[in-house]
Amino acid sequence: MTLLEQRYRSVLRLLPASYRAEREEEMVDAFMEMYGDAPDETSPRPPWGEIASVLALSVRIRLGAAGSAPRFLVWGQTVRLVALVGLAFQAAVALSGVGDLLRGVSADSESGYFGAPGSPERLLAIVVTIIGACTAVAFTAIMRGRPRAAKPAALLGLLPAVYVLVRHVVAGEVILPLENSAQLASAAVPVIALFAGFHADVSPVRRSWWLALLPVGGALALQGWAQVSLTWGQVDSPWMYLWMDPAGAGIAVFAVIGVFVLARRRSSSWPLALSIYGVLLLLPRLSLLAYAHEGEVGRILWATVCGQCALLGVLSTALAFAGLRALPPARPALGDGLVRP
Repeated sequence: MTLLEQRYRSVLRLLPASYRAEREEEMVDAFMEMYGDAPDETSPRPPWGEIASVLALSVRIRLGAAGSAPRFLVWGQTVRLVALVGLAFQAAVALSGVGDLLRGVSADSESGYFGAPGSPERLLAIVVTIIGACTAVAFTAIMRGRPRAAKPAALLGLLPAVYVLVRHVVAGEVILPLENSAQLASAAVPVIALFAGFHADVSPVRRSWWLALLPVGGALALQGWAQVSLTWGQVDSPWMYLWMDPAGAGIAVFAVIGVFVLARRRSSSWPLALSIYGVLLLLPRLSLLAYAHEGEVGRILWATVCGQCALLGVLSTALAFAGLRALPPARPALGDGLVRP
């Protein structure tokens, strides 16, 4: 065996054992025929393009579509659900921000959260808010069977989170960049799941418009919750602050859906996807623990964050355990001794 063949076989170990048992020899022969004889003295290596193609193939196989091995199909469905759930939440928050923007710019005040009328600050706020709403476009595109159109829209929807993080870092702040980094990670993972899970082997599914417009209902619910809380005066209760924001509302909805999924126990995809998304909700809340809370209000806020983190941690762990227990058994590979338990 030549050095180049050994290195190709090492690269092919990125693929699942069952796939290698069936295709490894064929793939090695094709690679070696393509590049011919390469003396070991020249230390030949597979091109980076070939390594990238094998890595992409490995992802497509492990995140399988219809017709794949049962375990790979479950993991594929899990990643696609992470993308859908994450983008739905981000879209609802972004559309709620559009509502806040419309109310803010329609006010006659000379200053405010969105800047004074005609100021560069207001123009920037409008641009950032509109770009953030691209997540709603991405979610709608997926639900209507157009994942290719959803991918660039989802990338655009990430830009506001990147902008906020960069702005605070440039300003020399210490605490806020920690929270912004956690928020960016929570927003980026569903986008990564979109690119990884909705690959060429996945057949697009065209769903109804009422499902595609779920983020609109979520945005209206967020707006309504904020208005009701203010009307009832619950904002005066310090512990309510961290339940009134979108993340707090997301935690409450996550808890309800998580308990429902645990009660049903019919598949692995939903528990696993929700457990992953629970971790994504947990990251920004953990970053809040870095704040130095002082006084009675600070202690109440800190205790609320701890309670939310405990809820997310326990429920995410339970969902992960239930999902892993229900995973289909791995299909044994036959043939060349590459069988793995």
